[in-house]
Amino acid sequence: MLVWLDALTAKQALLMSKIAKILISKGHNVLITTRKYDYTIGIFDLYNIPAVVVGEYGGETLEGKLKSDLERQIKLFELIAERKPDIHVSFTSPSSTRVAYGLKIPILLLTDTPHSIPVNKLTIPLAEKIIAPLCTRSSWLKAGYQIDNFEFFDGVFEIAWISEFKPDKTILSKMRLKEYEYVVIRSEEKKASYYDSYARQYSEPTFLVKLLDQIVYKLKLKVIFFPRYEDQLHLVKYRYGNRVLIPRKSVELQSIEAYAKAVISGGSTIAVESALQGVPSITLFPRKVETVYFLEEKGFPIFHVPYTTNKSAQQVVDIIENAEAYRRDVSMILKSLENPLPLIINEILCIQRRCSTI
Repeated sequence: MLVWLDALTAKQALLMSKIAKILISKGHNVLITTRKYDYTIGIFDLYNIPAVVVGEYGGETLEGKLKSDLERQIKLFELIAERKPDIHVSFTSPSSTRVAYGLKIPILLLTDTPHSIPVNKLTIPLAEKIIAPLCTRSSWLKAGYQIDNFEFFDGVFEIAWISEFKPDKTILSKMRLKEYEYVVIRSEEKKASYYDSYARQYSEPTFLVKLLDQIVYKLKLKVIFFPRYEDQLHLVKYRYGNRVLIPRKSVELQSIEAYAKAVISGGSTIAVESALQGVPSITLFPRKVETVYFLEEKGFPIFHVPYTTNKSAQQVVDIIENAEAYRRDVSMILKSLENPLPLIINEILCIQRRCSTI
């Protein structure tokens, strides 16, 4: 069996890498496609996993997103029509889902973002099966989706690569970092379709400037900054110089998170994966994220501080200053959560068997 996996972001690259390794160990063939965006390609390079780069991110405008997606569909069609995979798996990738559907390749989708409305409309209806965290179930129902073809698991996708992860301290010396004397910050997805209504409220490439001022100049902490876009990189580099370290290549971020004083994200992924390691973690995402509240209720040190006012910045500073009081051993709680990998692999095999007999 040839399984086609598509990854559009660094998070998806981590997840697809885990899925690929399991499938290969079971004797199946795997084709991974990705695109030029952020640290995504570097994740596959870091873990020595072959991936075919097809297309690139379309940017901020609707026209750019559409043009890039259409161009990527054509390139994917040419590749996939030749390779003829048996099943397709993605994290609701519009371009790959459309190509798979057009070529009658069964589709398994993974998602934890009910709020990504445009993407969900283009992908969810085309899937044989959708796998999502149980904590998002009510949001899918509220959005009007029939959930008969959903499979839910009692956890979050980040468990797939954190559950057995052992942090490596040697990366700290390579980057000249000291334990608990730095903060990891990931910028917001300002150009994403679901961020649009919030992004209109500020003109800067990132809304993190006031917070960075506080951390760099008031708390005098080292900052490891992971931008999503070139304009965010240039702004932060120009404004803070060597006070802020900006890795240009993919690194084992999870080890850096493990020894951070705190982790802050304009999205949720690195806040979730660092909280799963017991690190005080903050998401600044403007709206409620189901997985964040799920983990908070379970006892993980994760905080949602919608970043809209100066008061929000002070809340974040207060958490950083009291970080050691929030840091905790979460190993037992982590074991109580469901790893999605067995469910994903099982669904891949079930869909392939079911569709091959039709």
